[in-house]
Amino acid sequence: MGKPKLKTKRLTVNLEDYVIDAAKQKAETMFRGNLDNYINWLICSNNKQVIKKKIKELDQEAEKKKPKAIQDTDKTAMYNNICDYCSEPIYQGDDICKAEGYENYIHKNCCRREE
Repeated sequence: MGKPKLKTKRLTVNLEDYVIDAAKQKAETMFRGNLDNYINWLICSNNKQVIKKKIKELDQEAEKKKPKAIQDTDKTAMYNNICDYCSEPIYQGDDICKAEGYENYIHKNCCRREE
């Protein structure tokens, strides 16, 4: 809900045939043959702290872009609708609130947290 889609880039690498074969075998058993997912997993598992730091930075940037919640407008959705911020469905029972710059209620998670 409201999470930005991460950008991907194409990267070309030159590997020996036996390295490619080994990677394909591992990808087959671990990721149903998806070599991109296997390589991504390898890089992330060997760089956990760097990846965690980058994810935290991306989350902070996304949080800054959210509209500020209008105080005392929190409530529970009584009917289904679409969130104007993230374009995802709002279902009955979801937490919603008013936000600056938006006429309709949006997901509470789509509003910037108070500091």
